[in-house]
Amino acid sequence: MITTKNQAIQFLTTMQHLCPFVHPEDDLTQINPAFSKSQIKFLDARFDECYELLDDPCGIILDEIRPTMTMFNSKLK
Repeated sequence: MITTKNQAIQFLTTMQHLCPFVHPEDDLTQINPAFSKSQIKFLDARFDECYELLDDPCGIILDEIRPTMTMFNSKLK
């Protein structure tokens, strides 16, 4: 369970490193390769918690997390 803003940002950061093209707004049943039903249930719950704690989880991904990731920032290469 995610209960703080820092935990929410860490979860989003981890998800970007593990599955960089999965976003909080995605329908996880449509992702390929597919997630299992239990994974979808877990991830949906965590993303919902992020939305409860953060004003704009997608904005945080785009403005704070991705700029620090080499694959999204050619200046870091």
